Amino acid sequence: MKRTWINSIVLTAAGALLLSVVPAFAQNGTHPPSGEPSQAEHHHMDRDKGKAGSEEHKARKLEHLKEAAKYFGISTEGKTAQQLHEELKAARTKDKAKWEQFKAEHKAMRMAKLQEKAKSLGISTEGKSMKQLCQEIHDARAGKSKGKDGAAASK
Repeated sequence: MKRTWINSIVLTAAGALLLSVVPAFAQNGTHPPSGEPSQAEHHHMDRDKGKAGSEEHKARKLEHLKEAAKYFGISTEGKTAQQLHEELKAARTKDKAKWEQFKAEHKAMRMAKLQEKAKSLGISTEGKSMKQLCQEIHDARAGKSKGKDGAAASK
């Protein structure tokens, strides 16, 4: 009985000692200077740039909503994105033909931009769908960032 009690004390002390040593190793100069984000934080900021919830995404969404509202003749003065969204939803259900025309015009504009980008990258655009062009543009850009052997090019 006495031996079990001593063993538990020794094991607890050893565990506490191990836990106190781990933070000392973690602070061994691996953190960037204060105020400067680490490389991993930079990666996450770049990855999240433009995604839902970011300020850039919200601003771009508001611009798209304002553009659609202008097309439908809806005033945008002092309205939030949510208000514009609700009004556009009502306009869309009210005039489905106009909504379809709006979508077709924007799809054509996007296709023209993709074709322009593809041509600048030396990609043939004849007879290709929007999805095919997007994939080929993506592949061409990925190929530029990699060397011949597939390894990332150094800057």
